[in-house]
Amino acid sequence: MSFLSFPFAIFAGLGLLAFYFGPKGWRVGTLLALSYGFYLTWSVFYGAMLLLVTLGVYAAGRGIEAAGGEGRKRGLMILSVSLLVLLLLGFKSAGWIAREFFARADGFNPAGAILLPLGLSYYIFKMVGYLLDVYWEAMPAQRSFAAVALYGAFFPQIVSGPIERAENFFTQLQRLDAPDSEAFLIGLRRILFGLFKKIAIADTLAVVVQNAHAHPASFSPLELVVAAYCFAIELYMDFSGITDIAIGLGLLFGIRGPENFDLPYFTPNIQLFWRRLHMSLTSWLRDYLFTPLRMSLRRWGTAGLCLAIFINTTAIGLWHGLTWTFLIFGAMHGVFVIVSVLTMKQRNAFFQGRPPLAQMRGFVAPVIVFHLVVFSLIFFRADSFSSAAQYVAGLVPGRSGVSAWRFDTEMLGLPGRDLAWCAFGYLLCEAVTWAGKKPFWQRVFFRAPALLRRAVYTALIISVLLLFKGGLAFIYAQF
Repeated sequence: MSFLSFPFAIFAGLGLLAFYFGPKGWRVGTLLALSYGFYLTWSVFYGAMLLLVTLGVYAAGRGIEAAGGEGRKRGLMILSVSLLVLLLLGFKSAGWIAREFFARADGFNPAGAILLPLGLSYYIFKMVGYLLDVYWEAMPAQRSFAAVALYGAFFPQIVSGPIERAENFFTQLQRLDAPDSEAFLIGLRRILFGLFKKIAIADTLAVVVQNAHAHPASFSPLELVVAAYCFAIELYMDFSGITDIAIGLGLLFGIRGPENFDLPYFTPNIQLFWRRLHMSLTSWLRDYLFTPLRMSLRRWGTAGLCLAIFINTTAIGLWHGLTWTFLIFGAMHGVFVIVSVLTMKQRNAFFQGRPPLAQMRGFVAPVIVFHLVVFSLIFFRADSFSSAAQYVAGLVPGRSGVSAWRFDTEMLGLPGRDLAWCAFGYLLCEAVTWAGKKPFWQRVFFRAPALLRRAVYTALIISVLLLFKGGLAFIYAQF
């Protein structure tokens, strides 16, 4: 059952009625029933697996807290975390092993026969973080099994996150109540905003990206560059869109999820880019992977720092899937971040004594960072390394035999007018995101005539309804 479906709208509506009008003491149980009901519509088998994982994590958390000595406590933590990671790696690697080592016969693709459990990466990372927090005594083990089960299965976050921290989630459950009218309206606005990003922008650009990556040799370098820009915007609008929907749904049920994006394509350096993109994942990796790794390698000095950075960014790449393209994507960003970190002091010193160049840097730096990201996303999107290599080769004028400056919108599959509207829509969404963080612009909008605000909402709803194509899954749902 997709978020972008009529059955889900009915499911969510009935769920809200049960949540608001049922007994207050049953609200955690109601959310748990809704979450498992939603998950079981995808797979009964994997729903049972989620329940078994949760039982194991609940028992492990209690066991870690109750363990007598440090050795036993540490051993139980290592065992339980290792089993969770192995489960994740097992499913992530199954498709890669099938593609690499099993030949296709009679049109059968063994990799395609392996179904990745819905939300596996997200709930595994949640559970690992919870166990590590208990081990580090950052929080007590949760006594309520229902709370742990809901933490892992909470249906607005199970598809594509964001990755909620355990302490924040359990704290909200302790005072779980129906949101006031303001929070409820904020939730509805976030859902509408997310739907607009996904349907009006991401899904519209998807046809350009699909055409370019299917046959890159047929396109000119200029067309491939435009398609690369389109994918960068498609990916961001798709992922931030489902995050907005998840946060909005959570607000309707009294749970405020963490923000996941903060204008990442406007950052002046690659480190800040990663602090503003998929923030719940990158902050999780920072706290549970990079920082412990950095501390263990601190005696190696700069070499240890570089190794910790490289392992962290490579882990980000491989989190998406155990493929060569994701490995290259993560390794590429490891190089970007290492070079940026090692040269930051010298670059800052250079620009400090040159005010005119420093002002120019404020504009040029985000442009450079954006293009580095766009280039790396060619590997992120490609189906294989050979496909990515063909795409990159096509960026070189003269390699494909097509005029370098040809720009045929019919070849791309989307009229130039629609491309322009998508670019404008993306910038408008970013402007709204930026303004939403500024109290002044918030006051301007909410003091505007009610008729004007309703006109904005109506325009968004009409755009979503007219442009809805159906059948286009969220990109990050596959991870």
